[in-house]
Amino acid sequence: MIGFKNRPIPLYYQMETILREKISSGEYQPGDPFPTEDQLVQSYQVSRVTVRQALSSIEKDGLISRKRGKGSVVMQEKLHLEPMKLTGMIEDIIAMGIKTKTKIINFGFVFPPKKVTESLKLNENDKVLRVERIRLIKESPVSYTLSYIPPDLGKKISIKDLTVQPMLNVLEKKCKVEIARGFQIIEATVADSRVASLLDVMTGSPLLKIERTVFDINERPVEHISILYRSDRYHYSVDLMIKKVKSKSRWTHMNH
Repeated sequence: MIGFKNRPIPLYYQMETILREKISSGEYQPGDPFPTEDQLVQSYQVSRVTVRQALSSIEKDGLISRKRGKGSVVMQEKLHLEPMKLTGMIEDIIAMGIKTKTKIINFGFVFPPKKVTESLKLNENDKVLRVERIRLIKESPVSYTLSYIPPDLGKKISIKDLTVQPMLNVLEKKCKVEIARGFQIIEATVADSRVASLLDVMTGSPLLKIERTVFDINERPVEHISILYRSDRYHYSVDLMIKKVKSKSRWTHMNH
């Protein structure tokens, strides 16, 4: 089976991922005829059932249009959701929250994991506000977020606040926090069964994970957040530049 890996992810989903990439990369342009079922069966050496499942999924998302007796064509890019981009600036993170829609899954005070307690510099018996959310663009899920807020700030925040504005805005405007900076770690992960259902992807699908701690002007941590992004809806890019220091060159970067 050409191009497929021996792993516990259904063949049709692996094939679907390959076809999506070929469309997004421009290998198949809008208006171009898309390979037929017979061509895909021969090219990838898979069953017709596998091909039909893969095609059904990408058609559902508007990437191709299939007409009986006329074959399939690639649809215009306007049917795609543009990937979200970050510049590495706190303001940009806030702007992203304003431009998207939020669905709150859980909201309440809990004893946090040890990692969060340490990140927020809290006592072991401190409860924090835990907010679980899904972020959407055009009603399509883009990311899953899990935020933890220190107790004194969390008591000032309501569900209603977070349905109309992003967390950082609420911290600044309602909690009177002067946000200064954030530290984040970016890594790859995969969707477990619960997150997969919330993000409308297959279990085991690749996700981009960002863990971030936000600090105020006094270097107090005011939020710890874990975010899981759909890899087909988000990307994070870096510009690399040469910076000369004492007659030597070193790489530096600007985040996007």
